[in-house]
Amino acid sequence: MKLHEVLDIALEAGELLLRNGAETYRVEESITRICKAYGHSCEAIVLPTGIFLTVYSSEYGSETSVRRIRVRTLDLTKIDRVNSFSRKIASNPLSFEEAKKELEEIKNLKFYPIPIQFAASTVVSFAYALLFGGNTADGIIAFVIGGILFLMNYFMVKSGYFPFLIYFAIGFFSGFISMASEYLIPGCNAYIIIISSIIMFLPGVAMTNGIRDLLASDTISGLTRLGEAFLIVLALGMGVWISILSAHYIL
Repeated sequence: MKLHEVLDIALEAGELLLRNGAETYRVEESITRICKAYGHSCEAIVLPTGIFLTVYSSEYGSETSVRRIRVRTLDLTKIDRVNSFSRKIASNPLSFEEAKKELEEIKNLKFYPIPIQFAASTVVSFAYALLFGGNTADGIIAFVIGGILFLMNYFMVKSGYFPFLIYFAIGFFSGFISMASEYLIPGCNAYIIIISSIIMFLPGVAMTNGIRDLLASDTISGLTRLGEAFLIVLALGMGVWISILSAHYIL
């Protein structure tokens, strides 16, 4: 296989991993595995926002390419599929056309339908309210708020709003409605409702990956991921804090 074709396959696989929430070390391992499968050595530097890859060949020299990653999400199914793809290539190298076709299939995998995501958001919020010691009323209110927050996040992301603003709005809405519910419905605990409704937006995976990258000596990637997680928590916390202060004055 030609050098630029190996470079293209390795970068495409790395981009799919990084774009869908994989750790830095996993992306570098997969890229290296793919290049070695086709008989080439490589040097890969992976950051949360980009991939720098040089592939070396004794016959063709070397080629370098950079791939910018602008949008990141979390899709464990795609990460698992690309991992399996890289291991399959290591044992049985595919042709360029076959490899590109399989990567395109992985790229086009559909996420869970919106109704299922909406239902999961409501049920998770309800379950956490009970898990944190809330009563049935807390659970029902968290159920409703969880669904509304999911829709807010979905439409604001789709409309291209600034991420910090999205998380701030989610925190503010959750806090204000929870405080209003405690004021209007006796026996409700606003703080349990707040925690239960925003917990699905907390960046647990980003924090875990950041710590994992730091432990693997990927300092820049680790600090970047932890910084991103800190800003998300800060935005949520500021939204909740301001909503609680507002509720005390208004209600």
